[in-house]
Amino acid sequence: MAQTKKNKKKSGEKKAKKALALAEKSVQAANKAVRDSSKKLREKAAELSKQTEKLAAKQEKAGRRLARETAKASTATRSAAKQPSPSPRPPSPRSTASRSTAPSLIELREQAKAQKIVGYSRMNKSALITALDSSKPA
Repeated sequence: MAQTKKNKKKSGEKKAKKALALAEKSVQAANKAVRDSSKKLREKAAELSKQTEKLAAKQEKAGRRLARETAKASTATRSAAKQPSPSPRPPSPRSTASRSTAPSLIELREQAKAQKIVGYSRMNKSALITALDSSKPA
């Protein structure tokens, strides 16, 4: 019986050594994966850094171009301001006639309010005219 305990002890030790060797291999594989991953990340970071530098240069160039265009525009505005501006056009006879004869929307709403027409605030001009005409006694 003494030998079976020794055999069990030796087989347990073998299993433990195998498990330890397997664990060491797993740790080595994990370390290698981390190294590879870190290398890829460093490469990606370098690539992104280059892209950032290119974009910063483009942005700076665009800023300079914008400043030049703004300066040109302000110079053109100053020179245009020195020139006499054309006189404003007089209103067309058609538009003045319609303004003088037709009441404005505000005036129509005031009339509708005075006549106590329900919903006058949501009505457009033509609806107000219709409502006011229909509410007048014949």
